[in-house]
Amino acid sequence: MLRVPHARSAVAVIVAIALALVLPVSPASAAAAVPAKPGLVNYVGASTTSLTVDWADIPGATSYYVYAGTSHAQVTRPEHPVNQKVTTSKATVTGLKPGVAYFIQVRGVSSAGMGPRSSPVAHETITAQATLPSTWPSYHAVSWNVCSNVCSGFSSRKTVIDRRIAELAPDIVGLQEASKYTAAPSGYRFAYNGQNDILIRNGRFAPVAAKSGGATSGAAVFPSTYAPAGKGMSWAAVRHSSSAYLLVVDTHLVVGTSASLVRQREYEAGKLADAISATLTKLNKTHRSLTDWTKAPVIVMGDFNTHKSRTGDKTMAVLEQRGWHDAYDQARVLSLQHYNTANPTMSLTPFVSVTWGDHIDKVLVRPSRSVVFRWANAGKTANGKWIGPLGSDHHPLSVRVGLR
Repeated sequence: MLRVPHARSAVAVIVAIALALVLPVSPASAAAAVPAKPGLVNYVGASTTSLTVDWADIPGATSYYVYAGTSHAQVTRPEHPVNQKVTTSKATVTGLKPGVAYFIQVRGVSSAGMGPRSSPVAHETITAQATLPSTWPSYHAVSWNVCSNVCSGFSSRKTVIDRRIAELAPDIVGLQEASKYTAAPSGYRFAYNGQNDILIRNGRFAPVAAKSGGATSGAAVFPSTYAPAGKGMSWAAVRHSSSAYLLVVDTHLVVGTSASLVRQREYEAGKLADAISATLTKLNKTHRSLTDWTKAPVIVMGDFNTHKSRTGDKTMAVLEQRGWHDAYDQARVLSLQHYNTANPTMSLTPFVSVTWGDHIDKVLVRPSRSVVFRWANAGKTANGKWIGPLGSDHHPLSVRVGLR
């Protein structure tokens, strides 16, 4: 015979069911879920033998597996071994070789299993670094293609450019596509004014005075050997407030991806290296009383119109063979490396390049004679967007470097 529950018991059962439906389940009693795919993995630190990466916490992940390899194919193999297991969303991979590119992937782990791997990201370990005394000066350099001719509205954009320069307060500024940029911002003066401008900050740098028959600034356009040439280079000899002398070079190599334009750009890279050497030799003949210019520090800024993701383009290989390396690869600390400095459509949504960063704007240094303390895409951001109005179809590149 079916037994009917007591009315009071039935009410208690109904209340218990209702509470179970509305009250949240405690995390301890909730079933663990497989962690989601990590977002962007960022390189935040580097040395000659280590690379440090950081990523956003993954809800539910109790630990993370980090994979490292010397190629994209190697690190993405399912059987590739775990480099290390960490319990925080940051890891330093050690025991690496100097000047070698490493690819890193990350995945979250929980009691439910392993989540999907992140997109692989790559960066080089630092090739070499100078030993600098603690009192040695460091320089804040900004390189920026300001598109004064091709892009419209330069008169209003110049206000944005000048304001950003004031906010960043660099010691040296290299501007490309700057033929209409004819008035230096407050606190700065031109060391060279033309297609590729060189600005120096008052009180930090001063131009070296020219002598009869001995210029201390100038410009050159490279021959159109394989295709129409780029915008050439400018240079200026300057003196730091610490009495150190420095050669500043600003360049804009030819743009394009056709075979003839790539060959022209590779040619211009070689001519750029030649021009730097020739300029130092000339300065040493006319201004040797100031310093031995053949041994003077040099910084090269510019729009090189090439990046690591382009195959068949040896522009940077030409420069590296001559001793010039991208500060991006030599930087101890990086910031916003995935946000491209080029922004052709001037969109407020950043163009993200996951693996390498794909930056065509660069600062070049000689590794054994420099320390790159920081590399940063210096466009202004908030909530994952660029802050408008934008000054150009490029964002400023900021580098803090010590040179000797």
